[in-house]
Amino acid sequence: MQLTVNGRPCTVHRTPVCRYVIWSEEGGEAAPPAAAPLPGQALSSLAEVCLRAPAGSALARALGGAVLRPLSRGVRPRAAGDRLCFSAPVPSKWSLEFPGSQELPVFLFLYPAAPALPDPAGVRCFAPGEHHVDELVLHSGETLYLAEGAVLHAHLVAVGERNVTVCGRGILDIDGAYSRKGRRMTHLYDCDGLTFRDITMTGSYGWSLVFTGCRNVTVEGVNILTWHCTGDGIDVVGSSDVTIRNCFLRTADDCIALKATDYRGEAGLRDVRRVSVSGCVLWNAAPGNGVEIGFETRCDEMADICFSDIDLIHCEHEGWQSGASIAIHNGDRAKVHDVVYRDIRIEDSVDKLFDFKVLRSNYSRDERRGCIENVRVERVAVVSGAFPPSILSGYEPEDSLVRNIRFVGVTAYGQPVRNPVECRMVAERTKDIVFESAGKRDAPRPD
Repeated sequence: MQLTVNGRPCTVHRTPVCRYVIWSEEGGEAAPPAAAPLPGQALSSLAEVCLRAPAGSALARALGGAVLRPLSRGVRPRAAGDRLCFSAPVPSKWSLEFPGSQELPVFLFLYPAAPALPDPAGVRCFAPGEHHVDELVLHSGETLYLAEGAVLHAHLVAVGERNVTVCGRGILDIDGAYSRKGRRMTHLYDCDGLTFRDITMTGSYGWSLVFTGCRNVTVEGVNILTWHCTGDGIDVVGSSDVTIRNCFLRTADDCIALKATDYRGEAGLRDVRRVSVSGCVLWNAAPGNGVEIGFETRCDEMADICFSDIDLIHCEHEGWQSGASIAIHNGDRAKVHDVVYRDIRIEDSVDKLFDFKVLRSNYSRDERRGCIENVRVERVAVVSGAFPPSILSGYEPEDSLVRNIRFVGVTAYGQPVRNPVECRMVAERTKDIVFESAGKRDAPRPD
């Protein structure tokens, strides 16, 4: 297979579950930006992507049925003979898939050009090529920069540090012989001011990008690809003031999970507050969930949380009866409240659409159960694939209910979903479950 962007040949990386391309507009080596781009930043250009398959190959035969996701962007590839082309805005992230064939999908991560890399103190650079570092410890004020074309095999560690940045368009990989059993890609603990930008992370045997007891975290433009079970994408554990945006995650477990648990220490038992996830493309492979709060909720409060403008392109069969596109699994004592899900598009979901539960699970440690309150689900749309059922379930006693849940403008295949029956929803031990559409509030479901 040959792939070009704007006529320039690209390196096609391969994993057991996908192929992927990292491409930047020409303009010099990327530098660690002084500040994050503003949300809604204008697109810089269009890129012409062309794939050529070997003549007569299985891939060539599959081009005519190719699907380009996210569907919401309305870009359709053009297939002719052994070639397939499409025009894509820059920056953007894509999954090119070949349904009905054995061909692996091709992920495309298109970035704008960036200024040349300076050589300031405090920047640790890895140039194009392969690098092996057993454990890379990051210190306060330091920047780790992976140039495009660099592949770094390393376990990243930052404990109690401040203002650490990891950036660049290179690859952080921990798969294969390098990884030891039980070792995960990152150990980021009790830090203040962490930034991860634009890197691609692959092959973790456990949770990939984990922030435990951290504050003031930004994750932007990062790609995470995993295929080993429990390979979560991003785990926010006992952390606050976290912004995650414009990421692409294909993970063999939860894409993004918010938790409170003593992961690597008691700092992970802090409250989780002010978390924003936006502009992401997610593929949840089995097991796990698309976006999840829980199961571990061993803190007092998890609040002020917003998931918005997300394309969930696949949410595969979970296998353990707990999988969902959008999940709150409150397995401990926390009060989970003031949560918003807004402008989320579901393209392919197998198990459940919404799964909001207060429960005792295998992961529970607290004796007392918490609750789920004040959740707003706004403009969530099932746009293709099956229409999965939903479950809302509280717990006895009365103060462990699922209550005050507002579903506003939810649709399936362009049609409004106006009540629990149309949502294929089962609800028990709940209160004040309300559906609203087109400005009209439907009657609450009887308790």
